[in-house]
Order: sequence, then structure tokens, then C-alpha cells
Amino acid sequence: FKAVEFPGGWKVEFQDLEKAAYGVEAVGLLSPAEPADQNPDYAFQIVAAKDPNLALAGLRIEIETRLRHLAMNSGVPNTENKNILSLLVLLETADILRKDEASALREIVDILGLAVHGAIVGEKSAAWAMRIGPRLLRGLDARLAA
Repeated sequence: FKAVEFPGGWKVEFQDLEKAAYGVEAVGLLSPAEPADQNPDYAFQIVAAKDPNLALAGLRIEIETRLRHLAMNSGVPNTENKNILSLLVLLETADILRKDEASALREIVDILGLAVHGAIVGEKSAAWAMRIGPRLLRGLDARLAA
């Protein structure tokens, strides 16, 4: 498919997901690809086949959790009640994320947010999350460990 439409006329194009993945890879936020493992590492992987929306929403939650921990571990104040976009601004302002990194993450988060808010996503989008999601989360985990 090329695009998915959902109530209200919003449209998510698969190419946008691929472009966003290229963006986070270009700025170095993706870990190297690993062979496919039969055992899922993340909750969003468990539901991907049955509920692609929930898988994309779960990936967004996993990203937000890591950004929140990154901010707290770096001593960024006032992160408790911030939404994910505010966290990105705080991390960029504190020079914990470069501008290009924050921008690439913002693009991913915006697209994943559409799934959270009711976009109907198909199997191809869930497959994208299964392919890119773990690499992004491992990349953010490496940031946390540094």
C-alpha cells in the first residue's frame, strides 16, 4: 500500500515511516541490525501481528521512557510531567541531543503519534516497527549507558 487514511481525513504514508527511519539512521541513533530473534525483546513486538496500532503506540511509549530516563540521568530539571515533544526540546536545549538527532526523533514520534490517536495502520507499518523499533531502542539504550 502507499497510504492509509483514517477518520478525520488524516493520512499516514508508508514512505514517511521509511524516511523517518532513514533520518534516525543518518544521525547515528540506530544500533546495527541484528539477526531476527524469535523471542521478542519489547512488548510492542508481541502485539505487532494482532494490533499494528498498539505496536506503534507501544514503540512510542518505549521511546518516551528512554528519553525521560536520558533527561533524568543527565540532570535535566522538570521532566516529570513533560510530554515526549517537550522532552525532546529539553534534551536538545541541554545539549544532550544534537539538533539533527532531536529532529529525527521528532519525525518518528510524530508519525507514531498518529497511531496513538487512531490512525489505522496495516501490517507493513507493524513490520516497519519490528525492523526499526528494536534498533532505535538499542541505540537509545546505548546513550543511557554512556
